[in-house]
Amino acid sequence: MRELSTSEQQEVSGGLFGLITAPIGGILGAAIGSIVDAGNRVAGRDSNFKGSGALLGAGIGAAVGLSPITAILGIGSGIVSIVRNGLGLKGQKPLF
Repeated sequence: MRELSTSEQQEVSGGLFGLITAPIGGILGAAIGSIVDAGNRVAGRDSNFKGSGALLGAGIGAAVGLSPITAILGIGSGIVSIVRNGLGLKGQKPLF
């Protein structure tokens, strides 16, 4: 018996629906992150919450699409990216 590849695991666990929901979640997450980035620009700070939101949103979309491996990777990457952005903002001097 051989070990299943990641794509085979996704197919067996219902991951085909995740191919539809993950991109939708990524788009929504990127839109929310863009709003946060715009607020930071007004305050004179530089951030990339658009990318963080896209990762997190795609992970949540994959979870909705019953694609557990993609969901875990996407949500985990999104959270790590949000924390890194937050720490980066902490080191920046605010405009006002």
